[in-house]
Amino acid sequence: MPGRFARGDVLLLVAVLAAFGVADSAYLTWQWYEHATQSWCDVDPFWSCTKVRESPFAAVAGVPTANLGTGGFALLLVLAALGLRGVERVGPWAIDRWLLLFAIAGAVVGAGLTIVEVLVIDAVCLLCALAFVIDLAILGCVALALR
Repeated sequence: MPGRFARGDVLLLVAVLAAFGVADSAYLTWQWYEHATQSWCDVDPFWSCTKVRESPFAAVAGVPTANLGTGGFALLLVLAALGLRGVERVGPWAIDRWLLLFAIAGAVVGAGLTIVEVLVIDAVCLLCALAFVIDLAILGCVALALR
């Protein structure tokens, strides 16, 4: 069918996007632990990674929320890699269903955190926004693969 991507192509794209998501989230986690006084991605008072990182929403029980992104993207990367290796199922569900579940979860968490940034913190972290865009791109890829 013209215009349709092969499943392997979509899985590879998901894996590449997830790898970038792991790197982005891991960097945000590292920044949180470093307690940097200012981030290179502070553009102005609204576009401020530092303001977001210093907010009470940057960690839960002393653990940076960026860890959630690192773990979620790593899980998506593993699932895409398993699919590329020919694994069809993990437990009761097909790899595609797991990918869809975690892609939706990532997009929902990303949307929630973005809403908190804009409406509560009154600042947006560019690296967090990048992670949300990656979440949405992965969701789009998985939806494309399932149609």
